Amino acid sequence: MSTPDQPQPPSGWGDAPEPPRYGQRAPEGAPQPPAPGQYGQQYGQQYGQGQYGQQYGQSPYGPQPPAAPPATKPGVVPLRPLSLGEIYDGAFTAIRHNPKVMLGAATLVILVATVLGVLVAQLIVPSLSASFSTLAESDPEITELGFDNLIAQTLASSLGMSVTLLLAQPVVEGILTVSVSQSVIGRKLSLGEVWERLRGRVGRLIGWALLRSLAGAVGTFVWFFVLVLLVALVSEQSTGAAVGLGLLLGAGYVVVVVWLGVRIGLVAPALALEGQGLGSTVARAWRLTRGSFWRLFGIYLLAMIIVSAAAYIITIPLGLIAGVIGGTGGSTESFTTATVVMSVLSSVISAAITTIFVAAVVALLYIDVRMRREGLDVQLAAAAQASDGGRPGGEPGARPGPPPGMLA
Repeated sequence: MSTPDQPQPPSGWGDAPEPPRYGQRAPEGAPQPPAPGQYGQQYGQQYGQGQYGQQYGQSPYGPQPPAAPPATKPGVVPLRPLSLGEIYDGAFTAIRHNPKVMLGAATLVILVATVLGVLVAQLIVPSLSASFSTLAESDPEITELGFDNLIAQTLASSLGMSVTLLLAQPVVEGILTVSVSQSVIGRKLSLGEVWERLRGRVGRLIGWALLRSLAGAVGTFVWFFVLVLLVALVSEQSTGAAVGLGLLLGAGYVVVVVWLGVRIGLVAPALALEGQGLGSTVARAWRLTRGSFWRLFGIYLLAMIIVSAAAYIITIPLGLIAGVIGGTGGSTESFTTATVVMSVLSSVISAAITTIFVAAVVALLYIDVRMRREGLDVQLAAAAQASDGGRPGGEPGARPGPPPGMLA
């Protein structure tokens, strides 16, 4: 007996006749089984039309929102927070997108700076050679073999290249950053257009590089002085304690240098793209990297491992070639010349590989952090859409200006 809350079963629910067993005929008067295909037609009409068709054709949870559209990608990366692979792929794609600037101009500046450093270094080679010639008093074979001149050339060239690359590297990083920032929205700038945007900020980029190097030198000197003083005091009590203290201070120095390097790593792209003062830019880069240390550190570290391995693979054969050329020349002068030439080539290749790829990665990291924190992706998408009104194919032309905070 059913209750009022229960639906009445259909007529004959409990009185259905027992179906015939397999191989038996149904008794006369009993309902015949449906013909083949009848169930398909019956239930196809019942559930495919009317109430059931409307019911099962819709979601039981009501209208569903449309799927989110894919991120806009007008240039080398999608305009949304980037993954590790997208940053590295975007760096390589940016190099291929504008090779005249990313490869040609950057390598040319590095080559000129390196050669200029070697030429300037020749001014101090005679004095260094004279200083090393005093070694003949203890080991005359050094002077007889001409190694004093080789050592002087090597040290002088290294010093000269260090100074000139210190001044040229921030310029190259600025050029690369500007090119990458425009490749993100699909624009391909010529070297003249890049320089026009960067020209007023070169002084601040060089100033920042000099300030960073000076601060690093002073900090290293202070740390070394404290290290020597403390180790000397502790060594009087225990040699093992002095060694342990030295290792602890060395590890602390590495940690502090890495931490500061990551926190100020976005200063250069911010100077190149935003054009603010040095102090305000350093403070802004410090705020942008807050809470993102480990992610930025991992990306920097992997990028340096990649470029170091690539530079090592390329420069090792150059050293072997220098040894072969110097050995077949039969004189110390030819060996010294071959060594200097190969040193210049190795320096140019290493600096080009490291600077180009790492600068592209840092530029994309700067854009990625701003997309995460400031919604820069919306502004970049608007700028990319506005750029579609310019010349086709991403060629430079008269177009709307960049988004706020980007090459303003």
